[in-house]
Amino acid sequence: MNILIAGDLHFNKNQFQWLADQKEYYDCLCLTGDLLDGDSDNFTHQSEWVATWLKEFDKYLVICSGNHDLDEFAECDWLTQINCKKICRDNQIKTFNGIKFGSVPYLGADLSYFSDCDVLLNHVPPMKTGVSQSNVDGSLKDWGDEGLYYALKERVISPRYILCGHVENPSANRDCIFGVEIINPGAQHNSSTPNHEYIVV
Repeated sequence: MNILIAGDLHFNKNQFQWLADQKEYYDCLCLTGDLLDGDSDNFTHQSEWVATWLKEFDKYLVICSGNHDLDEFAECDWLTQINCKKICRDNQIKTFNGIKFGSVPYLGADLSYFSDCDVLLNHVPPMKTGVSQSNVDGSLKDWGDEGLYYALKERVISPRYILCGHVENPSANRDCIFGVEIINPGAQHNSSTPNHEYIVV
């Protein structure tokens, strides 16, 4: 199964169009959060536009929420109200072509629920990884998720892959901890092509 990974689109419609234009090259699209530009006042318009785009997309889709996808009440109802057979979104586990995908919400996740997933989407990467760190004023800063790191270390979850985003200029796009490959494509907001990675599972 050919999987395309992207995230942190921040409502860049050109990047959404690029993903649609590439459909012949992959079987499943994984979007790792921050689909909206949460700093904008136009949250309702953005969430409705993205929800429509997702529902009309004709490939398998796995989507997790990011911090910019939450409304003023720290909810992501626009995403959790999507119910389509071909879409796996926050707090869902679905099997596509024999691969079990899990989508972890940005807030309120019970990671043990995703214990038997092959591919897990979590917006924030686990800490202590190259994909969770970026250079800030000449030194590395770790933006990673402590809970996710310890869930991996203690084998609460043990997927083959964790796909993430959030850190837009990571020190590395791929890393491996506790036998799990972690992938973060990073982001370029001003480009018409989103940062992306491919995996074959």
